[in-house]
Amino acid sequence: MAPPITHQFVRIRLRDHGPVEVFVNSVEDLALGAQCIVSFDRGQDYGTVLAFEPKPQDDIPERQRVLRECDARDRQRIEQNRTDAKARLAPCRQAIQARNLPMKLLAAEYTFDHSKLVFYFAADDRVDFRDLVRDLAKAFKARIELRQIGIRDETRLLGAVACCGRITCCRSWLQEFTPVNIRMAKLQQIQLHPAKLTGVCNRLKCCLAYEHEAYRALQETMPQKGQRVRTAHGAGDVTEVHVLQQRVTVRFDDESIRVMPAAEVTVVSRSKTRARARARKRRKTQPAASPGTPRPPAL
Repeated sequence: MAPPITHQFVRIRLRDHGPVEVFVNSVEDLALGAQCIVSFDRGQDYGTVLAFEPKPQDDIPERQRVLRECDARDRQRIEQNRTDAKARLAPCRQAIQARNLPMKLLAAEYTFDHSKLVFYFAADDRVDFRDLVRDLAKAFKARIELRQIGIRDETRLLGAVACCGRITCCRSWLQEFTPVNIRMAKLQQIQLHPAKLTGVCNRLKCCLAYEHEAYRALQETMPQKGQRVRTAHGAGDVTEVHVLQQRVTVRFDDESIRVMPAAEVTVVSRSKTRARARARKRRKTQPAASPGTPRPPAL
């Protein structure tokens, strides 16, 4: 009896720039990063194994299956397909110019069985390219797919040098984009300036997500800004949170300010709204601070 297959489902990026799909695995000892031949979309295609999956929520068509790992003959055919696809770029650009379509052609790929030719393009708006598809199908004798990609995918496809001086992560090693939002930058206490936060694609940097989970784990053990806390020096309100240093700045009821370890404070009120209201009430009732009021020590 043949040994059982280790992983039943795998995530595979089709070709070099294609979509990521889940396939049923029928190959034993399939490794991460392996290049393989798959059955997909009425034909055969090739791709790279990105991850192994548990049973997916959506049903996978029976034909969507990993057939085999690539051998030397398969790799030779893939290289020939890449050469053939590059040769189709110039005629496609001429057809686009002839129809005066507002689109920028970026790359082309053949499927493994050479039955479909995929063109990737960028455009500011939706483009009606139905007539162009008919012209290209007639000229190249193959099924044609025109895929519009976003600015992130365009940067990954073309490549660029990031602000760190290295090739962008999306081009060099990052396989899939993860959602990035401005809250990640706020949690990491990064200056909220577009020049600091955006990459060469003019979108939020992917690296903002790399340390997000670590920052969130550290923040969960600390009081939040605006909360009421009790310390060995008295009660006060948290005015600043220094996540990496695990320290907080506390303004006490006598208006003195102290920076101290988060482990030395105890939260007594988690309502930031009530804490702010109490702070405003104290400031109204207490006299103005004298010139000798101590300032917070430098970090």
